Amino acid sequence: MTDTPKPIGYWFKHIDRTLEDNFAALLATESLRRRHWQIMHTLSGGALDAAGLDVALSPFLNTQDPTAAPYVGTLLDRGWVVLDAAGTYALTLEGIGAHAKLLERIRIQRTAATEGLSDDDYRTLLDLLQRVSANVDAFALTLR
Repeated sequence: MTDTPKPIGYWFKHIDRTLEDNFAALLATESLRRRHWQIMHTLSGGALDAAGLDVALSPFLNTQDPTAAPYVGTLLDRGWVVLDAAGTYALTLEGIGAHAKLLERIRIQRTAATEGLSDDDYRTLLDLLQRVSANVDAFALTLR
């Protein structure tokens, strides 16, 4: 009996699921969820009002999470985000520090995921994934 290599879909699902689980576990150490991180990371680029946060996070919002508002409250309670009189959210100094600490841990996790790949390997991998993505998107159009 020969070992048949697992198909591409298996590896995509495995990698996606494991990356998501690892990221959730990392954030859970701070009692945070992905949406909290996305808000902090977005605000690390500059202050935004509620509508601006929702626009920035729109690719990640859905019917279960149609707005970032419930998650901002947790960050306000921790003192990591402040809301000014004009309705603009910004990271506090403590929030900037928490973001930096999390970002470093996330970078370590991302680096671990590509351990053993050279810069050329990584660029090739991204190029191949982009091509597979374009192929899948193009094929999906033929099914409509």
